[in-house]
Amino acid sequence: RAVAMVKAGDADAVVSAGNTGAVVAAATLKLRTLEGVDRPAIAAVMPTCGNPLVLVDAGANLDCGPRMLQQFAIMGSVYSSAILGPENPVVGLLSIGGEDIKGNETTKETFSLLQDSPLNFRGNVEGHDLFEGETDVAVCDGFVGNVVLKTGESTAHAFAHWMKQEFKKNWIRLLGCTLLRGALLSMKARLDPEMYGGAPLLGVNGVCIITHGSSSRRAIYHAIRVAAESVHHHVNEEIVSQIGKLSSTS
Repeated sequence: RAVAMVKAGDADAVVSAGNTGAVVAAATLKLRTLEGVDRPAIAAVMPTCGNPLVLVDAGANLDCGPRMLQQFAIMGSVYSSAILGPENPVVGLLSIGGEDIKGNETTKETFSLLQDSPLNFRGNVEGHDLFEGETDVAVCDGFVGNVVLKTGESTAHAFAHWMKQEFKKNWIRLLGCTLLRGALLSMKARLDPEMYGGAPLLGVNGVCIITHGSSSRRAIYHAIRVAAESVHHHVNEEIVSQIGKLSSTS
């Protein structure tokens, strides 16, 4: 019903903490894709040492061709610029090596497409590059993206668990923990995915934000905020414009 309201023009955006597959299916079938977009993609925002990273696709499409990955790069770049701040987002193609000859046939062909595009393309990036803060948008298929996303989330949870175990070993460490409380709370806030407002489904003809099923009220608040910002900054219109420019020059 929420998607139908967007389709009818009774709402500007839909925010859902429901089943991700169901949300993607409903939005794709009812709203359809934007002009020039083959398939929509989930963009997950992840914290880094610098600006937040947009990982796209994070799970909507398991098998992607070079043209789709090129479109993901454009959509991720538009979203990063409009919502997260960088004027000319740095785009990287997730691969198994930094050299342009590394990767499979799909990534090699995608590399050529991105290199010839007007995007600020830095080339291939590896897993250890993602959190250094030098890349604003990381492009990959949904299979790889979903593995990266969930691995990052589980690593953060494990790190927090290890820290608690170490601090509880004796009273001196507990005292140190008390003295570090401010810094630890700041770090926790920086690593909190709820601050980034969920994952937008980019490429559908309407604003759609997907949040985690266990989202708190704060996560829902930020998801609504990001949805409103996406409407205000005309993210979809900019995606259509950028993909249109690319098609006219190719």
